[in-house]
Amino acid sequence: MKTYLKVALRNLGREKMYALLNVAGLALGIACCLTLGLYLFGELTYDLHHVNRDRIYRIANRFTFGDGRSTDFAITSPALGPMLAEEYPDYIASFVRFRKSQSAVLRHEGEVAYWDDMYVADASVFEVFTHKILWGDRSTALTEPNTIAISRRVARRYFGDQNPVGESLANDAGIQMQVVLVFDDLPESTHLRYDALIAYKGGLEIPADITTRRALLGDPNGFTYLLLKKSADAARFPGMLKTFADKNMGILASVNAKWNGWLEPLAGIHLNSTVGYDRPRGNRFYLYAFASVAVFILAIACINYVNLATARAAQRTRAVGLRKILGAGRMSLIAQHLGEAALFSLLATVLGVIIVEVLLPLPGVTALFGKPLTLDLFGRPLLGLGVLGFGILVGLVAGAYPAAYLSSFAPLAALVGRYQPGGGLRLRETLVFVQFAISIGVIACTLLMGQQLRFVASKGLGFEKENRVLFTMRGADLIEREELIATELEKNPGVQGVAMSASIMGQDVGILTGKVENEEGRIVDFGFSLTTVGDDYIPVMGIEIVKGRDFSRRLLTDVGASYVVNETFVRAMGWKDPIGKRIALGAAGIVPGRVIGVAKDFNYKSLRTAIEPLAIFRDDADFSQLPAVQRPFQVRQLVVKVAPQEMGATLGQIQKLFAELDPGHPLQYTFVDVELDKLYTSEQRLMKLIGIFAAICIFVACLGLFGLAASNTEQRTKEIGIRKVLGASTLEIILLLARRVLVLIGAGAVVASIAAWIAMHQWLAGFAYRSALNPAYFVLAALGAGAVALLTMALQSWRTAHGDPVEALRYE
Repeated sequence: MKTYLKVALRNLGREKMYALLNVAGLALGIACCLTLGLYLFGELTYDLHHVNRDRIYRIANRFTFGDGRSTDFAITSPALGPMLAEEYPDYIASFVRFRKSQSAVLRHEGEVAYWDDMYVADASVFEVFTHKILWGDRSTALTEPNTIAISRRVARRYFGDQNPVGESLANDAGIQMQVVLVFDDLPESTHLRYDALIAYKGGLEIPADITTRRALLGDPNGFTYLLLKKSADAARFPGMLKTFADKNMGILASVNAKWNGWLEPLAGIHLNSTVGYDRPRGNRFYLYAFASVAVFILAIACINYVNLATARAAQRTRAVGLRKILGAGRMSLIAQHLGEAALFSLLATVLGVIIVEVLLPLPGVTALFGKPLTLDLFGRPLLGLGVLGFGILVGLVAGAYPAAYLSSFAPLAALVGRYQPGGGLRLRETLVFVQFAISIGVIACTLLMGQQLRFVASKGLGFEKENRVLFTMRGADLIEREELIATELEKNPGVQGVAMSASIMGQDVGILTGKVENEEGRIVDFGFSLTTVGDDYIPVMGIEIVKGRDFSRRLLTDVGASYVVNETFVRAMGWKDPIGKRIALGAAGIVPGRVIGVAKDFNYKSLRTAIEPLAIFRDDADFSQLPAVQRPFQVRQLVVKVAPQEMGATLGQIQKLFAELDPGHPLQYTFVDVELDKLYTSEQRLMKLIGIFAAICIFVACLGLFGLAASNTEQRTKEIGIRKVLGASTLEIILLLARRVLVLIGAGAVVASIAAWIAMHQWLAGFAYRSALNPAYFVLAALGAGAVALLTMALQSWRTAHGDPVEALRYE
């Protein structure tokens, strides 16, 4: 073993360029694999920290409307969990409901902060889910009204590092909530994140009356999780839910709608759930893409080692022949070469770990993956051993063929003259073909993803998204002053329009069943999306009215009695003349009104989904009948159209105005185009990552090609000299050396294009609106890879091809 190590180190020192290319290629491959492996591990281990994970399920449900359309919901009725637990006590051990808190604000002694992830929850949350408790008693937490459990980071914001149990935090209504428990910040790998949990008990309990409970079953507004008993069979649940629905959901039949539900295993929600109205989720397609890229880069690095090792065989034949004559067996030689490969790989592993440790803390890398990644080999010794074993395995895999090939030389043939091994040529060509097929495929996928995202960014959405600023208005007192606020804002020359809305473009818009007049004049049940807006919303957002008119400030009859519908709504109802058709909301036909206008179809959701029937209802912002306790929790979005050249100054003046009108809330604002871009964050992230790794693929492949060209040029030095004497130009010689590789790249481009087309076709299927696959991008990827390969070989071959032929003919 000691002798093998000496020989390997001697070879390492003698062939520095060969060693550098091998170590650099393997290091980049291992670094990419480690980085992507950490990301994949995080994605595949979501919610596995919960002790009861195998028995925890979320209820998902589907509402199917009379016209055949259906919508899947991650949220359910607050009555569903308690009623199921009472109906099936031998099957369900416990349940937990999470409902988004109406208030996003917590206050303490002048400190005010927004917390987007704040929920109202049942006290059983600490029984069903696993939390690390820092202070407080999990068995009594959230059992009393006006109590709150907070995370470590919330506790630090208001109380520093002190135990805050017994202290109070206030919501927007001024209600003091006592802190009863502090839990450690939830891990990144959990699909439902929360910073604070407010006791469900106290004002949000469902009534005991069965009729009222059944009426609530059609109103989804929160997540419901079940903890099944150990003896329970989850496969029985769909049948049980059907029985439950037949018994309790007769009210849906009155509006010609149906309901069915199913269980989603906790650990599978992040990657497998496809329902709407959910938290952000992962994407299994992207996981496959990342795993494939990791394997591809490592494969290219290993191919480099095989190519370089077999190409350098001519320089090592005499040593092999001499060792065989001196009695070395083939297994001994194989062991020597495998040891050398393992040494290269271990050096590459160390370098790869250093690269990962340097890059992962960088903010740009965190933003690229959407979450922080940490290697921490010292804190996780098992991971360190795994990385070490992985490095050795890579070396053994990469070195297996070269070891077998180099140990196969006949000793006399190797010692007599200069041995020219040719057995590895076909393999090297095959491996070069594979390398560039992978690289070209990854480049083509990156270009095609960029094309789709540019299509999404440039596609006409049916409304104007640029220079529209969204300001969050909290509390009925402020919202009722919207007209005054609009008047004040419009005095600013930089403000070109002001309007109010209950929702943000791109967010899920609720689907409900209403009473709608059909073409024959009969009232039928019809499911559609509904959004409520204030005056001037349609012109401020640049939505086109194609028939009828917009809401009018001067017509009081428009308030609460008029609807504007989109073209899809008109087509779905089969209306020839929609103006004047009657619409009312819900099974009882509340808020009756008539259609006054038709808006041209606009994409109010992501381009992944097709446009659905939409009704726009005018919100009069009248909260006079609302209970006083609910007034502080009302939220609306104020949309302000701002002149682009006056953006900075105008925003400053708007902030000053809101500071005067609403000093109790720090101003929150964003831009419509920014919110829409968030819908495609995962795609943009994937495109950037694959683009980076495509560049790494090409770079690693070219490292190997550089070494291969060096070896090839060295072996053909005399041939080059003869050709130079016979009049060949430098360019002709470079093309001669590169011709075979370029042919292989061309063949690889064909295979890569087919594979990339299939992968991108599958990816684009997730978009309702998509661009056509442009063949030019496949050609561009192939030409780019070919140009880089040619340049790499030219740089290596230039000196010999351009040199004095006399010196080449003297070469030994």
